[in-house]
Amino acid sequence: MKLARLTLVILISTALFFACAPQSDLPLEEPPMPLPSPTPEWELPGWTLVWQDEFDGPEIDRTKWTFDIGGHGWGNNEWQAYTERPENVRIEDGMLVIEAREEEFVRRNYTSARLKTQGLHAWTYGRIEARMKLPYGNGIWPAFWMLGADIQQNPWPASGEIDIMEYIGRDANRVYGTVHGPGYSGGGGVGHYTNMPAGTLNEDFHIFAVEWEENEIRWYVDEEQFFKITPESVPGRWVYDHPFFIILNLAVGGNWPGYPDDSTVFPQFLIVDYIRVYQRPNGATGSVGSGPVHVGDMFLEADTSGGEWRAAVVITVHDAEGNPVEGITVTGGWVGLTSRGETSAKTDAQGIIRLLSFPVERSGEITFCVTNMSGPNATYDKPANIRNCAKLEK
Repeated sequence: MKLARLTLVILISTALFFACAPQSDLPLEEPPMPLPSPTPEWELPGWTLVWQDEFDGPEIDRTKWTFDIGGHGWGNNEWQAYTERPENVRIEDGMLVIEAREEEFVRRNYTSARLKTQGLHAWTYGRIEARMKLPYGNGIWPAFWMLGADIQQNPWPASGEIDIMEYIGRDANRVYGTVHGPGYSGGGGVGHYTNMPAGTLNEDFHIFAVEWEENEIRWYVDEEQFFKITPESVPGRWVYDHPFFIILNLAVGGNWPGYPDDSTVFPQFLIVDYIRVYQRPNGATGSVGSGPVHVGDMFLEADTSGGEWRAAVVITVHDAEGNPVEGITVTGGWVGLTSRGETSAKTDAQGIIRLLSFPVERSGEITFCVTNMSGPNATYDKPANIRNCAKLEK
C-alpha cells in the first residue's frame, strides 16, 4: 500500500514538472525596445543653439551678465534707479526676477534693474528669444532689446538698436518691435506691434523672439510673426550687419510710456524663464566679446599647398561656456625645426585661427605654444586651456 502511494506521488510530481516546464517550441518574449531620449526643449529645426541662460543656478551668472547702475533718466526721463541688489534682481525658483519697487533710493523714488551682455557676449545674426511674463500698470516699461557692440566707437543710433519686445503699461494688450538707426531713431524708429488677448501678457508666459538675418529681421510672439523689415524698409542706412549685445530691463516712467499714477501697483515683476540665442548651422558666428577665454582646441597639421612643407597650427578659442569666441587675438611662438612663422591672428566667426610656420626642409619635431590672448575686456584663462602647446613630427 505504501509502495503504491509512493509510486502515485512520483507519477504526479513528474507530470507537474513537465507541465510547468517551458516548452522549447514556444517563442521567447522579445526584450522591450529602448525608448528614444526626449528631444531637448531648446532644439529648433534649422537652428543651432549657441548661447543660453536657463536661470537654473543659485544666483545670476556674472560670466553672462553685467549691470547698468544709476538713476539719471537713461535718455528717456525715466524715474527709476537701476541697482544690482537682490531686492531688484535675483534668481527665484529657476526664473530671473526683475522687481520694480517704490522706495527712496539715491534721490529716486523707484528702483529696478537692467542686465546686459555687453563686453561679455555679442552676436551677428541669429534667433534671439526669451520666455517671459510681463508686469502691468501705467508707467511700467519692460524691454528685451539689443544694441550694436560698437556703440562706444560708433555712438547711438549709428551703432543700431533692435527692440525685440517692448511693452508700455497704458497699452495693456500690445507689444512692440522696432529698430533704430541713423535717420530713424527715437520717435522715428521703424516698427510695428501686435495685440494679444486681454490679460494674457501679465498672467501667462509668452515667447518673444526675432530672427535676424543678413538683410531681414522678423519679429515673433509665440511663433506668430507680426513684423518684418529689410534694408528697403528703413529711411536711412541699414546698420544690422555687425555684433549686437542683449539688454533686459524694467523701467518706471519715461517720455513714451508716461508715468505711474494712483492706479499703478508696486512692486511690479518681470519674470524670465530663459533667454536663448540660436544661429544657422552654416553661419554661426559664436560669441563676440570678452570674459574669460581659453584654448578650446589646438592641433598641428602639415601644409604643402605652396609646394613646400610648412606646419600649420589650428586653434579654437572658447568662452567659459564652451562657445567659440570671435575677435580674440591669439599670440604664440614656434620652436623646434623653426622658430619663424606667423605668430598672431584674430579669431574668425567660428572662433578659429590658423597660423603657418616658415618652410621646413629637414626632419624633426616642430611645436607651437600659445603665450597670450587678448580682446575687448577679455581675460586669458590659461588654466582652462585644453593644452598650451601642440607638436608635429616631420
